[in-house]
Amino acid sequence: MSIESELRELRTDSPALDPARVIAGARRRRRRGVLTAAAASAGVAGVAAVGLLVAQDPVAVGPPVAATPSSVTPSVTPPRYVFENTRPAVVPLAAGVEVKIGPYLSFKTKGTQWAVISRRPGEPAYEPFGWRQTVGNANIGDGAGPGLQIADNVVTSVFRSETATTVVYTSGRKAWYGQVRRLAGIPGWVAATAALPVDAQSVFAYDADGKLVGCLGDPKDDPLRR
Repeated sequence: MSIESELRELRTDSPALDPARVIAGARRRRRRGVLTAAAASAGVAGVAAVGLLVAQDPVAVGPPVAATPSSVTPSVTPPRYVFENTRPAVVPLAAGVEVKIGPYLSFKTKGTQWAVISRRPGEPAYEPFGWRQTVGNANIGDGAGPGLQIADNVVTSVFRSETATTVVYTSGRKAWYGQVRRLAGIPGWVAATAALPVDAQSVFAYDADGKLVGCLGDPKDDPLRR
């Protein structure tokens, strides 16, 4: 409604009024209506804006959680034996040749016999085990089982084997590889020797594939068992 219309209505319904006051009142009412409408519009817009912000607010995602390393240490099975040396290569020993096996000890064959010979300075040479017969010695059967002869911390094993390439001596949970020699003067026989800080308790012989082919001791204590 315009101001002029309001004046006409007031003039017909009311006694004489001041026109200036009537116009000012009408303008105030119009301003209030405008302000009220604006406030209502602002409220609607604010609600819409809040709704938009809520819709657009991304879901908070925390940083990836790093995997916690396992505190359980995998068990490691200790070796059954601790080897004190490396395996030497197999070497031949010609018939009748004497070879040194320790500070004062040598090994020699004579025909089908063998002997460990002690040659200490100032002492006559002698054989701690005598000359031992191989072929034809009824006391040792077929000779396939390695034995132990120990003198001056040097252990010797002479036995019959076409396939033995590795010999291991043990004492407690320590093990030593022996030097294997093929005896050219006694076909099919081998001699193994090793200098040890203690007396050997067992001896095990193996072929090239690691198969046990003879032992003196409990086969269950085989130090190369897989």
